[in-house]
Amino acid sequence: MYGGLLKSASAVAIVAAAGLYGVTGARAADLGGDCCADLEERVAELEATTVRKGNRKVSLTISGHIGHQIMWWDDGSQTDTYIGDGGNIFSRFRFTGTAKISPSVTAGFLYEFGVNQNAIGTMNQLNGGDDLGGATAPLLRDTTVWLRHNQLGMVKIGHGSTATDNLVLIDLSGRSSGGTPDIALYNGGFILRSGTGLLGNSTTLNWGAAIRGHESFDTSRRNHVLYETPTLAGFSVQAAVAEDNYWDVALRYAGEFGGFRIAGGIGYQEDTEFNGGAQALNQAGVLCTTTCNAKASDIKGSLSILHVPTGLFVTGAGGKREVSGSIDPALPATTQYAGPDLTFWHVSAGISQNFFGVGRTVLFGEYTNAKGGLEQAAFLGTATGYSTNIGSVANPVSSSEMNQWGLGITQHIDAASMELFATYKSFSLDATGFTGTNVTLNKGAAGVNDFQTVIVGTRINF
Repeated sequence: MYGGLLKSASAVAIVAAAGLYGVTGARAADLGGDCCADLEERVAELEATTVRKGNRKVSLTISGHIGHQIMWWDDGSQTDTYIGDGGNIFSRFRFTGTAKISPSVTAGFLYEFGVNQNAIGTMNQLNGGDDLGGATAPLLRDTTVWLRHNQLGMVKIGHGSTATDNLVLIDLSGRSSGGTPDIALYNGGFILRSGTGLLGNSTTLNWGAAIRGHESFDTSRRNHVLYETPTLAGFSVQAAVAEDNYWDVALRYAGEFGGFRIAGGIGYQEDTEFNGGAQALNQAGVLCTTTCNAKASDIKGSLSILHVPTGLFVTGAGGKREVSGSIDPALPATTQYAGPDLTFWHVSAGISQNFFGVGRTVLFGEYTNAKGGLEQAAFLGTATGYSTNIGSVANPVSSSEMNQWGLGITQHIDAASMELFATYKSFSLDATGFTGTNVTLNKGAAGVNDFQTVIVGTRINF
């Protein structure tokens, strides 16, 4: 794309130097004297003002999006309005390059940064957008290189998405900015608040831990090597291995028939990156100070169906994360804690149609359920303030269940590659058996307040 711009700039310089803009034909035909030196100088000036790629063999594309939003929230005791980015649309920019080695072989790279200095998913009652530390350096999301053969598939290496990344986010509806199964991206940083109005004793005692345990439903990016098969009848398989004995595999499908568009996938991952003394707890809540071998195993996926003529759609996602392993080798095997598990599911339905001629209007409702988040976050040591009442598999003393529902609208404006959205989301939590310095998370009058939020915002793609 940039090579064409250079050629155009050079052509303008040549035409101007040849005198076709108000200079006589005789002068234009005179190529002696200092005309060539002047021409080369002018071309150099014009080329200096253009964006250039390194060579003519590798194509280069710059893309990304800018997203911002306004968030009103109510935790049952306090309300406020924050302005920020983040959620599932935080701003990013990427450089993508490809080069044709032969008719069957292509090489390429991806280099992507994100700018997430005011992420609404990290805001809470104590810190709004202006209190998160101001401007931050761009976050490196992806730096990978790949080699693809039409019949043999693709091999990729670097830091970025493994096989199961984005597997629970498959969605044909176009909700985009307004909705995602990973709902903790909207309010995960907000501290759980009791009916008495007291905050928990730790900022890690938050909705993010209650919703998704120790990490996101979606897979984290990491250093890896990945193989992807060619697509056959709409199906493809990806498998990856990464540092700290991580591996995952996924099956994906996309197709259309009978007026229905279908996309989905299912995958499995194992993560053993809990090898630090502060990252695992024994059944009594004591930090493991010897070898800690906790392993998290996830099975997850999503399915999205869109009826193209009417725009009606339904999208679902779900999964289960099990934690197992020798958490504290000093304990007898019969007493070692081999859990807890986290299960979640999310469903969204609505209509996606170009009602007004400017782009799709997506109207949707959504519902999410997650069980076991607090127990898992406490067990793996990523949430504090209530880890002494985990119990054991044989005698669990704690439980947690989060439910969320919401409504939203996303308006696409095709002429500007733009989205406008507004969404309302309500969160509730039932938790028993957890204690902290300032709050008891039991059901009842002293239980956890519901949390609700209204978010409006925009995203422009480029």
